[in-house]
Amino acid sequence: MKVEELKAKAIQIREEVIDYGYLLGKCHMGGALSTIEILTALYYEKMKIDPKNPLLEDRDRFILSKGHGALGLYTILGDLGFFPKEYLKTFKKMGSILQGHPNAAMTPGIEMTAGSLGQGISYGAGKALALKAKGINGKVFVMVGDGELQEGQNWEAIACAHHYNLSQLYVIVDHNKLQLDDTLINELTYCKIKEKFISFGWNAKSVDGHDIEEILDSLNDQDTEKPTAIIAHTIKGKGVSFMENDISWHCSQMSDPQYQTAKKEIKASKEAMG
Repeated sequence: MKVEELKAKAIQIREEVIDYGYLLGKCHMGGALSTIEILTALYYEKMKIDPKNPLLEDRDRFILSKGHGALGLYTILGDLGFFPKEYLKTFKKMGSILQGHPNAAMTPGIEMTAGSLGQGISYGAGKALALKAKGINGKVFVMVGDGELQEGQNWEAIACAHHYNLSQLYVIVDHNKLQLDDTLINELTYCKIKEKFISFGWNAKSVDGHDIEEILDSLNDQDTEKPTAIIAHTIKGKGVSFMENDISWHCSQMSDPQYQTAKKEIKASKEAMG
């Protein structure tokens, strides 16, 4: 896809996330909306995947460590045909293949069952190490929330990835600077994430997490001897004015008037695209 097409696709996905979120009721909207441009760049342009063959051996793998943001990922998987799109209306319902956190045993296109935060980089490093040992060229992309980087297990995995020169591994940090109940800084003073990765021997760069062209450039420019960290500066609740940078939208429910406001703002985004 061309960049303008990817931008239009991101707006479509954002609107569908809002629609499905409204249909469901209370859900994790803010952290799903902050990931849309990143996921769009990966799934519609960068990654080697086949919806008809989700277990293709040399596929690229995407791991959503921040599993509570699943609605954005599910919407894209449905749009691509990993499962019938109407399944999205069953999100979080009993018996649905689309639970509140991704389940690899239930959902085509899901690589890791998520729920407990802080495990995705470890899992991704293991995947990358196995691919390297088998001589398979597939890449491994792990999306983590900035808050979950406070867990020590991440940094053991980051050190391991450097030690084994896992150049197939990319970690993308959804750096929206908000956690469940406060800002990242107030919860645990935590800054200079890029510098932390560099100190562990990684190639690291910072990007605007809502600029698709910048995201793609960062994914294409990689040191072939090192794993890569992309610190994507994002806005929680991106695209909906009353959700943006509002901690309460980590997990909340839209009223009817709020939903109509969100729809009007998405319509305005479409019109601005021409």
